[in-house]
Amino acid sequence: MTSPDVQQPDVSIRELEERWGLSRNGLKARARALGVELVRKSSTLTVWPGDFVELGDRLHDHISSGKPMGTFPGLAPDRTASTATTTTSIAKRDDAALIAAVAAAMAQAAPTPPEDPLRRARGLAEAADNGLVLTTDDLVALGVKGVDGFADGDLAYGYVFHRHRQRNRTLWTIERGIIKSKTGFSLPASSSSSDSPRVGFAASFNNNGISLFAATTIKN
Repeated sequence: MTSPDVQQPDVSIRELEERWGLSRNGLKARARALGVELVRKSSTLTVWPGDFVELGDRLHDHISSGKPMGTFPGLAPDRTASTATTTTSIAKRDDAALIAAVAAAMAQAAPTPPEDPLRRARGLAEAADNGLVLTTDDLVALGVKGVDGFADGDLAYGYVFHRHRQRNRTLWTIERGIIKSKTGFSLPASSSSSDSPRVGFAASFNNNGISLFAATTIKN
């Protein structure tokens, strides 16, 4: 037992953190519960008054034995209830933080749903069949790559892309470039709005292979 006539040396709170296995906030919470005022010696040194180190050791033994801090007989007056409430509040916050961390980890580990491989095909078919006017951003969102480099009348993904300008904005309409018929699928013959002769080719796809034939349009 320490003699009351002998003043005990102050102890660095860093040393007590290691001795009691506490964080800085945990140590300060115990000091408040015991009514111990920590002494700041310098910007890098804060100490626990030596006369209360034994009290802190007894509180540590009390808690280490599995007893709650609120039942320790050496707590400062009128602090028992508030200390128990504070301990419960801290535990609840820790539980909430743990649950949030687990939920975040599970969300990151969850597999990303696979992208619909027919999304672009369905979108282009709907736009072509319903005469929809699309922006460049709309086509990019559908998965049409390289649309910024398309010229009017370019054929891609089985569709003909028609480029329009309206108030300095590029708009697009599309039409099917591969037509289904009784004999299979075919590319429509090229046509032109000019009066000059135009010679093109069309192809027919069926179970026997590909048939290529000339499609000539001559206007006088």
